[in-house]
Amino acid sequence: MHSQSLSKRYSHLLSVFLFALLLILGFIFRERLGAQLRFLRTQIFPCKNPITYSIGVFDARFGISKANFLRAIQEAEAIWEKPIDKELFSYATDGNLLVNLVYDYRQNTTQTLQELELKVDQSRASYEELKSKYESMISQFAQDKSALEFRVTAFELRKRTYEADVRRGSASWRRQKHVSEAEDNRLNAEGEYLEYEAMVLNEMQAGLKKQVGDINILARTLNDLASALNLNVASYNDVGGTVGGNFTQGVYESHGAGGTESITVFQYDSYEKLVRVLAHELGHALSLEHIDNPDAIMYRFNQGDNDTLTAIDLLALKSHCRISL
Repeated sequence: MHSQSLSKRYSHLLSVFLFALLLILGFIFRERLGAQLRFLRTQIFPCKNPITYSIGVFDARFGISKANFLRAIQEAEAIWEKPIDKELFSYATDGNLLVNLVYDYRQNTTQTLQELELKVDQSRASYEELKSKYESMISQFAQDKSALEFRVTAFELRKRTYEADVRRGSASWRRQKHVSEAEDNRLNAEGEYLEYEAMVLNEMQAGLKKQVGDINILARTLNDLASALNLNVASYNDVGGTVGGNFTQGVYESHGAGGTESITVFQYDSYEKLVRVLAHELGHALSLEHIDNPDAIMYRFNQGDNDTLTAIDLLALKSHCRISL
């Protein structure tokens, strides 16, 4: 009887220990377990509960306020919600889906093209316009570079001559205690000219540097357009170095089942395009894939002007949400 009592006591203590251990593990891994449960719920009951989102990284260099950025996200989510009259997304300060606005070479490219008064779309006409501008800028760059090199060579020659004259004048002054007034005036005038010319050359170099940046941006944009249009043309090379990589306006990332999710916007050239980029990436957050229709929100390029779902977008949405077609 005594041994049975001890056995029951040990069994009870073991049960208490295991229960406490489960509580501790549950507390430690509560976020991961919660994410896993949310993932399973969305798989079993897609579109039943809205995906909560919040704003993550926000770069003010885009020139848009955080309030207007949030408004753009809300307009983008409405593109998916209105056709089926269902809340699919919801803003929360601790939302699971982070929406980021990150400034890098892509938005710099867009702003540079706008400064050059060039509008880019996924068309052969746009490609030809950019190609013509690129060739014109390359020609101008070659002329300006040649002019700068000529002036630098002349400047260096005059500078060496001036420095030699100053040294001779200094030696003469030490021997005779004077330098002719005419020679002194000439050296002063030459020194002032060289200072002015050095300033002009620095401005010319800065101008060439700006040209190099603009040309490289055009080269990359042309290469991306040629790839998008499947053109069999030679690649355009950067002038004086390479910049950036493939052009992507936005990206949706999911780090495994129940892991973190994010949407990052890198580039847009108008508020309307921003809404479309966000709508496209929200579609990926809904687990929708690309659609091979240039007018679709889920087309791989953001080239359309419509702010509503196409029939094929809507079909994909209803299929995912298990809404009768």
